[in-house]
Formats: sequence, C-alpha cells, structure tokens
Amino acid sequence: MSYEDFFTKLPRLETQRMILRQITDSASDGRDSLEFINDYSVYRFWGIYDESKDADGRHRPRKKIKLDYHYNATMKEYQAGRELTWLMELKDTHKIIGEIVLYDFRLKKQADIGYRINKDYWGKSYAPEAGQAMVKAAYEAMGLDRLQIRCFSNNHGSVRVAQKLGFTQEGLIRGGAILNVMTDYYIFGLLREDYEKKPILDSEVKIYPEV
Repeated sequence: MSYEDFFTKLPRLETQRMILRQITDSASDGRDSLEFINDYSVYRFWGIYDESKDADGRHRPRKKIKLDYHYNATMKEYQAGRELTWLMELKDTHKIIGEIVLYDFRLKKQADIGYRINKDYWGKSYAPEAGQAMVKAAYEAMGLDRLQIRCFSNNHGSVRVAQKLGFTQEGLIRGGAILNVMTDYYIFGLLREDYEKKPILDSEVKIYPEV
C-alpha cells in the first residue's frame, strides 16, 4: 500500500478488541458517534468547544452535530485528502465507542494523531490500542517518517496515551491555537527511527485493504 492508497480506499484495521473502519451513513454509526461528539467532557479537549452555556447551565459545542452532519463532514475531509478517520467499533458488541484520526499531513511524511472516545469507555486502554494501529499503518503502510500528538496540557488522559505509545514530549506551547481554541498544549513526537528501534505494537494489529 502507499500514501495515496489510503485516500482511495481506507483500509480496515483490526486490533485485539476493535475493528477500526471508515464511517458509513447508517443510522447506527450516526447515533453512536453523537454520544461522544456532543459530550462536553469529550469535545472540550478537541479544540472546538464554546465555554458559554445553554439555558439549563450546560456547555455546548460551537455547532451542535446532527445525525448526518458528522458523516458528511468526515467524508468531505477524506475526499479532499486532508484527514483519515477511523471509527472504533468493538468486536463483541459492534458498538462505536469513538474515533481516531490522522490529520494535518505535511509533505506526505508527517501527520498528527487525534482521538476521542465515549466517556463510558475511558480508562480501559482503548485509545492506546487504537493508537498502536495508527502507528503501524503510518509507518508500515503509508511511509510516513514522523507522527505527532498535540494535547491540551490539562488533558491528563491524552498525555498518558502518548506516553504509552512511546512518544517523546518535545515541548509545551503556551497560549497556542488548536482549531478554534487558544490554550497551553504539549507536543509529543515519534519518529520512524524510534519505531524501528523499539516497536511498541500489539502483534495482533492487522491491516486489511478495502476492495
């Protein structure tokens, strides 16, 4: 496979507990996705939140995501060659519990990893498991040379995920921009040479090109 192949047919990835696949326009994909996309405890670290509150005193996203909007927006970014998004589907229940994204590609050699997971599934190592699949796909199939994780400095869960994946903390950006938010954030990096010297991947990670 090549870099371009990923933007022609997104491969399906398999880990011990999950299938990582492209979103569809099915109602089930939409409903499961809305559970974490519209949850303030999740999207507050995604760079798109608005700290104002509604009449009930709840935080709200800048734009309330509707059932079909997430599918359309995700596919638009994919077809434009800007983002690769995999839904995280549990093998045993087929529940969509989150998504993991490769984005901000540079020179076809660098990308960032982002992830968001339904809060009911936090603390169960699903993000590192999916992250291992991303690292393997990026280095063994796409031919990238560098991966980054940028996360809010107060997002302790994402910091732990980056560390578990073997990324090195390279710096702290003070008051920098992540999408629509200005905040302090860390940059973690993993180079191809780091990966080749010390693979941290679950041997059960598999890549299946879609046909």
